[in-house]
Amino acid sequence: MEEYDVGDLVAVYLINSSLSEPELLQYGIVLEKNIQNILVLDNVGYARWWSHARWQILQKAKKTA
Repeated sequence: MEEYDVGDLVAVYLINSSLSEPELLQYGIVLEKNIQNILVLDNVGYARWWSHARWQILQKAKKTA
């Protein structure tokens, strides 16, 4: 399991045998996390809880001091 942090940029891809490459379905920012779920604000403007297994991290949030 990937370790998600608040502020991470995440994405969901459609993987299908009829596609030559995975297709981007959604992307978003992690707003909150718990043990197995993450709250994601997606590119459509909805904030929803999702299973951590659905999303892949594209870019980790930058740490600030």
